[in-house]
Amino acid sequence: MDDTTLINNVLGLYARAHDARDADAMADLFAGDATIEIFNAAGDELTPIGTLQGRRAIHGAVGQMMLPHGHGEWSQNIISAPIITITGDVAIVDAQFMVFAIAATQEPADGWPQGTFGAQGTITPIEAGTYFPRLERREGRWLISAMRIVHRLPMAFA
Repeated sequence: MDDTTLINNVLGLYARAHDARDADAMADLFAGDATIEIFNAAGDELTPIGTLQGRRAIHGAVGQMMLPHGHGEWSQNIISAPIITITGDVAIVDAQFMVFAIAATQEPADGWPQGTFGAQGTITPIEAGTYFPRLERREGRWLISAMRIVHRLPMAFA
């Protein structure tokens, strides 16, 4: 596979690990010394939320900063419009994201009412912003060595 495809696959695996709240899968995408910087954005002004340093911290953050899904709930992280620049063993990515909360409607005990058709539940956008990962080819594969996450909706961790 070409490098652009491999890098896009890392982004896809990131989205899936995010949605599954899979700390092991998430941490595996990052170099051991990786850094994540997280920001709220109001227009062009960035306000730091926090920094994660190292694979262990990234692993821990999945459980601390991402609430588990309840019964019939899921999230879907859509990463789109990636701009990828590769120079040797370093890739810089600028990609938009939007996260949706998905809540299935539970089927009534006596079944769906007559005429019910299609997907039952709600899909609500809950996050939007930009991912700016830096990937490096290490250990024979592309790993995220640094990532800046810019949220366009304020994030709170009170």
